Amino acid sequence: MASRLRNRFTIVALAVCSAVMPVGCDNRETILSIEKPTEVLSIEKSPVSSEAANTSVQPGKVIAILKAGETARAIGVYHGTDHDAFHVKLPDGTEGLIFAGDTFKVTSK
Repeated sequence: MASRLRNRFTIVALAVCSAVMPVGCDNRETILSIEKPTEVLSIEKSPVSSEAANTSVQPGKVIAILKAGETARAIGVYHGTDHDAFHVKLPDGTEGLIFAGDTFKVTSK
């Protein structure tokens, strides 16, 4: 029972912390410089559990594919149990998720 509660608390705490964790600490802008075709996924929110008031961020469908040379501004970071991703804002204002991987380079300015 205690293990089950601890696991639920950990999931909720990670979801809350991840949802509000900004990228960077000193007002520097974090940019993803795309090196290979990279999918941008919609952001789907789902409840962590039926008893919790908090929600979890999950990737949805592909809403864009960025090409080499394009950029996306990171506005958040999500650390999930199955994936880590950057919450990005594209130049046209579209927001989505890009899975952490080897298709881009992270820079700041």
